[in-house]
Amino acid sequence: MLNKKTALLMLFAVASATGCVPDKFQYDREFGKSGSNRGEFLSATDIDLNKNGNLVLADGGNTRIQVLSTDGNSIMTAGESGREGYKLQSVAGLGVNHLTDDIWVCDQRGNKIVRFDAAGTPNMKVTSKMKYPMDVAIDRSGDAYVIMSKIPEIYKYDASGNFLATIGGSGKAALVFPTSIMIHDNFLFISDFGGRRVVKLDMEGKFVAEFKDKGEYEEMKGPSGMHIDKDGNLYILDLGEVPVVILSSTGKFISKLGDFGNQPGSFLYPTGVIAKSPEEIYVLDNSRNTILNFKKKPE
Repeated sequence: MLNKKTALLMLFAVASATGCVPDKFQYDREFGKSGSNRGEFLSATDIDLNKNGNLVLADGGNTRIQVLSTDGNSIMTAGESGREGYKLQSVAGLGVNHLTDDIWVCDQRGNKIVRFDAAGTPNMKVTSKMKYPMDVAIDRSGDAYVIMSKIPEIYKYDASGNFLATIGGSGKAALVFPTSIMIHDNFLFISDFGGRRVVKLDMEGKFVAEFKDKGEYEEMKGPSGMHIDKDGNLYILDLGEVPVVILSSTGKFISKLGDFGNQPGSFLYPTGVIAKSPEEIYVLDNSRNTILNFKKKPE
């Protein structure tokens, strides 16, 4: 996501040898390259899955979204740069409604969210109370939960884009600098970069739990993005010596993922992580303009 860049560029500087940290996944392949043609992208900021298992990409440098197959083939592109109507000024996070495949896109500088249907046609603009939206997650009823830059509450909207309420925002549910949000098993999960944690809330915004360390290996330094698989495992992008980490639903350390570098199989500036299954993971590298595929090592 857009405002993560300065912080995440620190990753390369601080990520040194990771010692005996468990590594249960191996690099398999990668796809994508720099450019503005279909299947190419620039400075991508976020990644999600649609209901068909395709990758939905926030192509920030091209001010658009793309849907790619996991072979790297372009299925759909949508969005254009501008200030009027449904045009986008910047693309931060995005969220997919997994029942309809509508794509809600956070236009951070434009202070709005634009919704695109599965075919890539924009059909709604949300502007009420928007102030630098960072990311959005959609629940089963179609309601949207939006986090905004350095705002402690979560903003809730209905499926028509009408503002409903703010939730959370006080006590341990207060966010410092939230950067990504997901819904899993009727709970909200937010990576709070400023709070150096991933926080779990119920759907009314009440605090449930938080994840502040990577097992015995190190504390969270600044989590900036995440994904949750069907088993509830958390895949977290973070500062520190273990920058991409997998935790169980209870916070137990499972594995690190990948290494820093500018060669195939490594990443310089990861801005998104997706687990298509607990055995197959994709990491979006904003700097190398590529998507890396990792698979679980044979037992």
